[in-house]
Amino acid sequence: MYDLAQAAAALGAAPSVAVVSHVNPEGDAIGSVLAAVLALRGAGKRTGAFNADPTPPGLQHLPGVAEFRREVPQDRPYACYLVLDTADLPRTGGLLDGRPRDAVVLNVDHHPGNTRFGDVNWVEPGASSAGEMVYRLLREMALPILPDVAANLYAAILTDTGGFRYGNTTAESLRVAAELVTAGAVPETIAEGLVANRDPREWRLLSEVLAGLTVTAGGRVAWIEVTVAARQRAGVGLEVTEDFIQYPRNLAGVRLAVAFKEISADEVRVSLRSHGEVDVARLAGAFGGGGHRNAAGCTIRDGLAAAKAQVLAAAEALWA
Repeated sequence: MYDLAQAAAALGAAPSVAVVSHVNPEGDAIGSVLAAVLALRGAGKRTGAFNADPTPPGLQHLPGVAEFRREVPQDRPYACYLVLDTADLPRTGGLLDGRPRDAVVLNVDHHPGNTRFGDVNWVEPGASSAGEMVYRLLREMALPILPDVAANLYAAILTDTGGFRYGNTTAESLRVAAELVTAGAVPETIAEGLVANRDPREWRLLSEVLAGLTVTAGGRVAWIEVTVAARQRAGVGLEVTEDFIQYPRNLAGVRLAVAFKEISADEVRVSLRSHGEVDVARLAGAFGGGGHRNAAGCTIRDGLAAAKAQVLAAAEALWA
Protein backbone atom coordinates (compact mmCIF):
# COMPACT_ATOMS: atom_id res chain seq x y z
CA MET A 1 0.00 0.00 0.00
CA TYR A 2 1.41 3.37 -1.04
CA ASP A 3 0.44 5.25 2.15
CA LEU A 4 1.92 2.53 4.35
CA ALA A 5 5.16 2.64 2.37
CA GLN A 6 5.28 6.43 2.72
CA ALA A 7 4.74 6.18 6.47
CA ALA A 8 7.49 3.59 6.83
CA ALA A 9 9.88 5.71 4.77
CA ALA A 10 9.20 8.81 6.87
CA LEU A 11 9.88 6.93 10.09
CA GLY A 12 12.94 5.25 8.68
CA ALA A 13 14.46 8.61 7.74
CA ALA A 14 13.90 10.21 11.15
CA PRO A 15 16.68 9.98 13.76
CA SER A 16 14.30 10.98 16.54
CA VAL A 17 10.55 10.41 16.96
CA ALA A 18 8.03 11.82 19.42
CA VAL A 19 5.03 9.47 19.55
CA VAL A 20 1.79 11.17 20.49
CA SER A 21 -1.88 10.26 20.80
CA HIS A 22 -5.18 11.85 21.73
CA VAL A 23 -6.40 13.39 24.98
CA ASN A 24 -8.45 11.18 27.28
CA PRO A 25 -6.48 8.13 26.12
CA GLU A 26 -7.71 4.53 26.17
CA GLY A 27 -6.06 1.20 25.50
CA ASP A 28 -5.50 1.65 21.78
CA ALA A 29 -3.89 5.07 22.24
CA ILE A 30 -1.63 3.97 25.10
CA GLY A 31 -0.71 0.55 23.70
CA SER A 32 0.05 1.70 20.17
CA VAL A 33 2.21 4.61 21.39
CA LEU A 34 4.25 2.41 23.74
CA ALA A 35 4.74 -0.26 21.08
CA ALA A 36 5.99 2.31 18.57
CA VAL A 37 8.31 3.93 21.10
CA LEU A 38 9.88 0.64 22.17
CA ALA A 39 10.25 -0.74 18.64
CA LEU A 40 11.71 2.46 17.18
CA ARG A 41 14.12 2.80 20.09
CA GLY A 42 15.25 -0.73 19.42
CA ALA A 43 16.06 0.45 15.88
CA GLY A 44 18.43 3.07 17.30
CA LYS A 45 16.17 6.12 17.28
CA ARG A 46 15.69 8.60 20.12
CA THR A 47 12.03 8.28 21.06
CA GLY A 48 9.54 9.65 23.55
CA ALA A 49 5.94 8.80 24.53
CA PHE A 50 3.61 11.73 25.13
CA ASN A 51 0.00 12.28 26.13
CA ALA A 52 -1.59 15.43 27.51
CA ASP A 53 -3.75 13.44 29.96
CA PRO A 54 -2.89 10.80 32.57
CA THR A 55 -2.81 7.11 31.70
CA PRO A 56 -5.94 5.34 33.02
CA PRO A 57 -5.31 3.03 35.99
CA GLY A 58 -6.30 -0.10 34.08
CA LEU A 59 -3.41 0.46 31.65
CA GLN A 60 -0.65 1.08 34.18
CA HIS A 61 0.63 -2.49 33.83
CA LEU A 62 1.62 -2.17 30.17
CA PRO A 63 5.35 -2.48 29.42
CA GLY A 64 7.04 0.91 29.27
CA VAL A 65 4.08 2.91 30.63
CA ALA A 66 6.42 4.96 32.84
CA GLU A 67 7.75 6.43 29.57
CA PHE A 68 4.78 8.78 29.23
CA ARG A 69 5.27 12.51 29.70
CA ARG A 70 2.58 15.17 29.67
CA GLU A 71 4.62 17.72 27.68
CA VAL A 72 7.10 17.48 24.81
CA PRO A 73 10.43 19.08 25.87
CA GLN A 74 11.43 22.07 23.78
CA ASP A 75 15.18 21.86 24.45
CA ARG A 76 15.63 18.60 22.51
CA PRO A 77 13.31 18.80 19.49
CA TYR A 78 12.27 15.71 17.54
CA ALA A 79 12.69 15.23 13.81
CA CYS A 80 9.36 13.43 13.47
CA TYR A 81 6.07 13.54 15.36
CA LEU A 82 4.20 10.25 14.95
CA VAL A 83 0.56 10.92 15.85
CA LEU A 84 -1.47 7.76 16.47
CA ASP A 85 -5.22 7.10 16.78
CA THR A 86 -6.03 10.82 16.51
CA ALA A 87 -8.58 12.23 14.06
CA ASP A 88 -7.45 15.86 14.14
CA LEU A 89 -4.55 17.89 15.47
CA PRO A 90 -6.41 19.65 18.34
CA ARG A 91 -7.06 16.20 19.85
CA THR A 92 -3.37 16.01 20.77
CA GLY A 93 -3.99 18.60 23.48
CA GLY A 94 -1.41 21.03 22.10
CA LEU A 95 1.53 18.62 22.22
CA LEU A 96 2.66 19.59 18.71
CA ASP A 97 2.34 23.35 19.21
CA GLY A 98 6.06 23.95 19.77
CA ARG A 99 7.42 21.58 17.16
CA PRO A 100 10.23 22.73 14.84
CA ARG A 101 9.13 23.98 11.43
CA ASP A 102 11.07 21.27 9.65
CA ALA A 103 9.70 18.41 11.79
CA VAL A 104 7.69 15.83 9.87
CA VAL A 105 4.19 15.12 11.20
CA LEU A 106 3.20 11.52 10.46
CA ASN A 107 -0.51 10.83 10.94
CA VAL A 108 -1.44 7.14 11.39
CA ASP A 109 -5.09 6.59 12.22
CA HIS A 110 -8.19 4.48 11.60
CA HIS A 111 -10.95 7.06 12.21
CA PRO A 112 -13.13 7.71 9.12
CA GLY A 113 -13.35 11.42 9.92
CA ASN A 114 -9.58 11.98 10.06
CA THR A 115 -8.68 15.43 8.71
CA ARG A 116 -5.38 14.34 7.09
CA PHE A 117 -3.47 16.92 9.14
CA GLY A 118 -0.04 15.33 8.70
CA ASP A 119 2.76 15.93 6.25
CA VAL A 120 2.42 12.20 5.65
CA ASN A 121 -0.95 10.52 6.23
CA TRP A 122 -1.82 6.85 6.46
CA VAL A 123 -5.51 6.65 7.33
CA GLU A 124 -7.25 3.30 7.09
CA PRO A 125 -10.82 3.22 8.46
CA GLY A 126 -11.05 -0.52 7.81
CA ALA A 127 -8.40 -1.25 10.43
CA SER A 128 -9.67 -2.39 13.82
CA SER A 129 -7.30 -0.14 15.73
CA ALA A 130 -4.18 1.97 15.66
CA GLY A 131 -2.48 -1.02 17.24
CA GLU A 132 -3.19 -3.14 14.18
CA MET A 133 -1.79 -0.39 11.96
CA VAL A 134 1.37 0.02 14.04
CA TYR A 135 1.95 -3.73 13.74
CA ARG A 136 1.77 -3.46 9.96
CA LEU A 137 4.01 -0.39 10.02
CA LEU A 138 6.70 -2.15 12.05
CA ARG A 139 6.51 -5.16 9.73
CA GLU A 140 6.87 -2.87 6.71
CA MET A 141 10.03 -1.45 8.32
CA ALA A 142 11.30 -5.00 8.99
CA LEU A 143 11.58 -4.26 12.73
CA PRO A 144 11.38 -7.16 15.18
CA ILE A 145 8.22 -7.55 17.28
CA LEU A 146 9.72 -8.24 20.69
CA PRO A 147 7.54 -9.44 23.61
CA ASP A 148 7.04 -5.98 25.19
CA VAL A 149 6.05 -4.54 21.81
CA ALA A 150 3.73 -7.49 21.18
CA ALA A 151 2.07 -7.07 24.58
CA ASN A 152 1.29 -3.39 23.95
CA LEU A 153 -0.06 -4.03 20.46
CA TYR A 154 -2.20 -6.93 21.69
CA ALA A 155 -3.64 -4.70 24.45
CA ALA A 156 -4.37 -1.98 21.88
CA ILE A 157 -6.30 -4.33 19.61
CA LEU A 158 -8.02 -6.10 22.50
CA THR A 159 -9.39 -2.89 23.99
CA ASP A 160 -10.49 -1.24 20.74
CA THR A 161 -12.38 -4.35 19.64
CA GLY A 162 -14.03 -4.69 23.05
CA GLY A 163 -12.28 -7.98 23.70
CA PHE A 164 -12.96 -9.05 20.09
CA ARG A 165 -16.70 -8.45 20.57
CA TYR A 166 -17.30 -5.28 18.54
CA GLY A 167 -18.13 -4.97 14.87
CA ASN A 168 -14.58 -3.82 14.04
CA THR A 169 -13.28 -7.31 14.86
CA THR A 170 -12.12 -8.66 11.51
CA ALA A 171 -10.28 -11.70 10.25
CA GLU A 172 -7.21 -9.47 9.87
CA SER A 173 -7.36 -8.20 13.46
CA LEU A 174 -7.63 -11.78 14.71
CA ARG A 175 -4.68 -12.83 12.52
CA VAL A 176 -2.58 -9.98 13.87
CA ALA A 177 -3.56 -10.85 17.45
CA ALA A 178 -2.50 -14.46 16.86
CA GLU A 179 0.84 -13.31 15.46
CA LEU A 180 1.35 -11.10 18.51
CA VAL A 181 0.76 -14.06 20.81
CA THR A 182 3.35 -15.98 18.82
CA ALA A 183 5.69 -12.99 19.28
CA GLY A 184 5.35 -13.14 23.07
CA ALA A 185 2.12 -11.41 24.11
CA VAL A 186 0.43 -13.35 26.94
CA PRO A 187 -3.38 -12.96 26.61
CA GLU A 188 -4.18 -14.00 30.18
CA THR A 189 -1.69 -11.57 31.71
CA ILE A 190 -2.78 -8.68 29.50
CA ALA A 191 -6.51 -9.26 30.05
CA GLU A 192 -6.06 -9.62 33.80
CA GLY A 193 -4.05 -6.42 33.93
CA LEU A 194 -6.85 -4.55 32.17
CA VAL A 195 -9.53 -5.57 34.66
CA ALA A 196 -7.88 -6.71 37.90
CA ASN A 197 -5.97 -3.63 39.10
CA ARG A 198 -8.86 -1.40 40.13
CA ASP A 199 -8.95 1.04 43.03
CA PRO A 200 -11.87 0.54 45.48
CA ARG A 201 -12.63 4.25 45.10
CA GLU A 202 -13.42 3.62 41.44
CA TRP A 203 -16.14 1.15 42.39
CA ARG A 204 -17.59 3.63 44.89
CA LEU A 205 -17.87 6.18 42.12
CA LEU A 206 -19.30 3.55 39.76
CA SER A 207 -21.97 2.58 42.29
CA GLU A 208 -23.10 6.21 42.56
CA VAL A 209 -23.07 6.64 38.78
CA LEU A 210 -25.06 3.46 38.15
CA ALA A 211 -27.63 4.46 40.77
CA GLY A 212 -28.57 7.25 38.37
CA LEU A 213 -28.62 5.14 35.20
CA THR A 214 -31.60 6.09 33.06
CA VAL A 215 -33.22 4.28 30.12
CA THR A 216 -35.31 6.23 27.58
CA ALA A 217 -36.61 6.01 24.00
CA GLY A 218 -38.60 2.86 24.70
CA GLY A 219 -35.57 1.09 26.14
CA ARG A 220 -33.27 1.87 23.23
CA VAL A 221 -31.18 4.64 24.83
CA ALA A 222 -29.42 4.35 28.21
CA TRP A 223 -27.31 7.06 29.80
CA ILE A 224 -25.24 7.83 32.86
CA GLU A 225 -23.60 10.95 34.21
CA VAL A 226 -20.35 11.48 36.11
CA THR A 227 -20.35 14.80 37.94
CA VAL A 228 -17.38 16.68 39.33
CA ALA A 229 -18.94 16.43 42.79
CA ALA A 230 -19.22 12.63 42.53
CA ARG A 231 -15.58 12.31 41.50
CA GLN A 232 -14.54 14.55 44.37
CA ARG A 233 -16.51 12.45 46.84
CA ALA A 234 -14.79 9.33 45.56
CA GLY A 235 -11.39 10.99 45.40
CA VAL A 236 -10.56 9.85 41.85
CA GLY A 237 -9.81 11.46 38.50
CA LEU A 238 -11.74 11.36 35.26
CA GLU A 239 -9.39 8.74 33.82
CA VAL A 240 -10.96 5.96 35.93
CA THR A 241 -14.31 6.40 34.16
CA GLU A 242 -13.19 5.22 30.71
CA ASP A 243 -15.04 1.89 30.92
CA PHE A 244 -18.16 3.09 32.73
CA ILE A 245 -20.11 3.38 29.48
CA GLN A 246 -19.99 -0.39 29.01
CA TYR A 247 -22.63 -0.80 31.73
CA PRO A 248 -25.47 1.03 29.97
CA ARG A 249 -24.28 -0.39 26.66
CA ASN A 250 -24.70 -3.95 27.92
CA LEU A 251 -28.34 -3.57 28.96
CA ALA A 252 -30.79 -5.78 27.11
CA GLY A 253 -32.53 -3.89 24.31
CA VAL A 254 -30.27 -0.83 24.47
CA ARG A 255 -28.99 0.26 21.06
CA LEU A 256 -27.29 3.50 22.12
CA ALA A 257 -25.41 4.26 25.36
CA VAL A 258 -24.30 7.71 26.47
CA ALA A 259 -21.95 8.77 29.27
CA PHE A 260 -21.90 12.44 30.26
CA LYS A 261 -18.69 13.38 32.09
CA GLU A 262 -18.68 16.80 33.70
CA ILE A 263 -15.27 18.48 33.40
CA SER A 264 -16.32 21.85 34.78
CA ALA A 265 -19.40 24.03 35.07
CA ASP A 266 -19.25 24.76 31.34
CA GLU A 267 -17.59 21.70 29.78
CA VAL A 268 -18.90 18.15 29.37
CA ARG A 269 -17.28 15.19 27.63
CA VAL A 270 -19.77 12.87 25.99
CA SER A 271 -18.98 9.23 25.19
CA LEU A 272 -21.25 7.34 22.77
CA ARG A 273 -21.46 3.60 22.12
CA SER A 274 -23.93 1.70 19.98
CA HIS A 275 -24.87 -1.65 18.52
CA GLY A 276 -25.39 -2.53 14.87
CA GLU A 277 -26.37 0.18 12.45
CA VAL A 278 -26.72 3.04 14.93
CA ASP A 279 -24.02 5.48 13.73
CA VAL A 280 -22.75 7.37 16.76
CA ALA A 281 -19.94 8.97 14.72
CA ARG A 282 -22.62 10.95 12.89
CA LEU A 283 -24.32 11.82 16.16
CA ALA A 284 -21.03 13.00 17.68
CA GLY A 285 -20.28 14.95 14.53
CA ALA A 286 -23.41 17.04 15.06
CA PHE A 287 -21.70 18.37 18.20
CA GLY A 288 -18.23 18.83 16.75
CA GLY A 289 -16.91 15.38 17.69
CA GLY A 290 -16.32 12.16 15.82
CA GLY A 291 -15.15 8.58 15.98
CA HIS A 292 -16.38 5.27 14.61
CA ARG A 293 -19.84 3.98 13.77
CA ASN A 294 -20.22 2.21 17.11
CA ALA A 295 -17.84 4.25 19.31
CA ALA A 296 -17.52 8.03 19.26
CA GLY A 297 -17.47 11.12 21.43
CA CYS A 298 -17.60 14.88 21.61
CA THR A 299 -17.08 17.78 24.00
CA ILE A 300 -19.86 20.27 24.67
CA ARG A 301 -18.99 23.72 26.01
CA ASP A 302 -22.03 24.10 28.22
CA GLY A 303 -23.40 23.00 31.56
CA LEU A 304 -24.26 19.38 32.30
CA ALA A 305 -28.03 19.89 32.16
CA ALA A 306 -27.85 21.67 28.81
CA ALA A 307 -25.46 19.07 27.37
CA LYS A 308 -27.76 16.23 28.40
CA ALA A 309 -30.79 17.95 26.93
CA GLN A 310 -29.10 18.53 23.56
CA VAL A 311 -27.52 15.11 23.13
CA LEU A 312 -30.46 13.08 24.44
CA ALA A 313 -32.88 14.97 22.20
CA ALA A 314 -30.70 14.15 19.19
CA ALA A 315 -30.29 10.53 20.33
CA GLU A 316 -33.97 9.91 20.90
CA ALA A 317 -34.80 11.55 17.57
CA LEU A 318 -33.11 8.60 15.87
CA TRP A 319 -36.27 6.62 16.64
CA ALA A 320 -38.78 9.43 16.28
